[in-house]
Amino acid sequence: MNAAETGQSDSASMAQTIYTEDRRVACDGGGGALGHPQVWLTLGGDGEVTCPYCSRLFVAAKPPSED
Repeated sequence: MNAAETGQSDSASMAQTIYTEDRRVACDGGGGALGHPQVWLTLGGDGEVTCPYCSRLFVAAKPPSED
């Protein structure tokens, strides 16, 4: 399905990048009827995780520590 079929513009269908202070994040795709079931995701060693439903990218606001 392309952007014309969904009624979304190309910029609206692009994945968002969300910066977070937490290693564990919840994603519901934006909520409402256009969202998806809430899932909990854990940032990986590289400080990033992508939602498998909506492709939102969650990125650590601070780089992972070198401990």
